[in-house]
Amino acid sequence: MWECCKCHEQNEETFSFCWSCGTSNDGIEDKSFQGVDEIAPSSIKGQPVLVTSTGLAEYPDQQKVELLVCVKCGSENIIPNVRIVTHIEEFKKDLQVEIYENPKALIFKGTHTGTLTAYICGQCGYTEMYISNPQYLLNQYKKNKKN
Repeated sequence: MWECCKCHEQNEETFSFCWSCGTSNDGIEDKSFQGVDEIAPSSIKGQPVLVTSTGLAEYPDQQKVELLVCVKCGSENIIPNVRIVTHIEEFKKDLQVEIYENPKALIFKGTHTGTLTAYICGQCGYTEMYISNPQYLLNQYKKNKKN
């Protein structure tokens, strides 16, 4: 894992660019980067959007397709990629999940983390949470399960 020098998001080693802001591992910002939260839902009305591992929104011809429509009420008033934070003293920190290589260990558990974000329906309030790196966590889980 590497931490983005711009937004401090955790990224998989295989990523050349930050999935959240598009900055390269070397600290070079991509001025043309456009995350999902920067695309107005009206500009993609009714069209599925692919959220790639780099955080870019593309029209689908690949595996994971996500519609920006509320699954509960059908509204297109979706607030995407909402940061979920916890407070530690006077600091904010992104809410994360942890998968351990050795869950029974007392100290050296071999922790693998992912950051949670939310999609909120502005109409009915229905909220879904998503993890930043699902494939990485799944691979670690499967690897740990074998041991």
